[in-house]
Amino acid sequence: MIKPMSDRQTGVLFYILTLTMAVAVAQLGPGDDGQLQILNMVTPTIGVLLLLLVLTLDGYSRAGWAQLALHRPGWRAWPLALIAPTAIMCVSYGAAWLVGVLSFDFEADDVINLVINIVIISLYATLEEIGWRGYLLPHLGSDGNMRAALIVGFLHGTWHLPLMLLTTAYNPAGNRLITVPIFLAVLTGAGVIYAYLRWTSGSLWPVVIAHGTLNAVLGTFQQAAVTPDAATAAYLTGETGVFTLAAVGITATALARRYPGTR
Repeated sequence: MIKPMSDRQTGVLFYILTLTMAVAVAQLGPGDDGQLQILNMVTPTIGVLLLLLVLTLDGYSRAGWAQLALHRPGWRAWPLALIAPTAIMCVSYGAAWLVGVLSFDFEADDVINLVINIVIISLYATLEEIGWRGYLLPHLGSDGNMRAALIVGFLHGTWHLPLMLLTTAYNPAGNRLITVPIFLAVLTGAGVIYAYLRWTSGSLWPVVIAHGTLNAVLGTFQQAAVTPDAATAAYLTGETGVFTLAAVGITATALARRYPGTR
């Protein structure tokens, strides 16, 4: 155990550990892109466990685990957690379709597969959100702290950069000088949405569902999209597209105004 630290110092230490592990995964991980992504997802959970069980010993009390907000389901926020990410991706890909950048070739069982994927991908998203909105967010600010929501969203995006810049496992299409800034802006805005769900529900599970739904719907559109120019499509839609950034920005602004504690 290290000497007692403030919440902010503990949050900074968590991020340093987690980002260091992300760099190590990108540099030393397996050659398979899927395995690289899964290993990267585990790093926030490992960071939390190191903080709770080794460095601060907070994990040896019930209160230490309660701060992760896993003990409440937050049922009332589940509909928004499902609808908001789905709407964002539909608007983004729909706009790309309207301007003629891509077309769609959906399969008959895509809806069933989407439902299954939301469940499976949400399980993976739990590994990430335990760290970001479970541990880091409350350590950087109290409920309604907009600055904390934005910082955690940005740090969450930055944590992806080792995979984006050092491998081809994550968002490889397009010029990195264009896609990386847009991606960081998208994740920063998404941080406001996820923080809203966390604060208003008092639970991490709506955040997990929103994160899993966003990735699952994104995956469905990516598989169905037919485009002659992958780079142009990446600049407009997906996690690196300006249409997605606009949809996320509008949603984040609307939710931020609804939360009484935000400024």
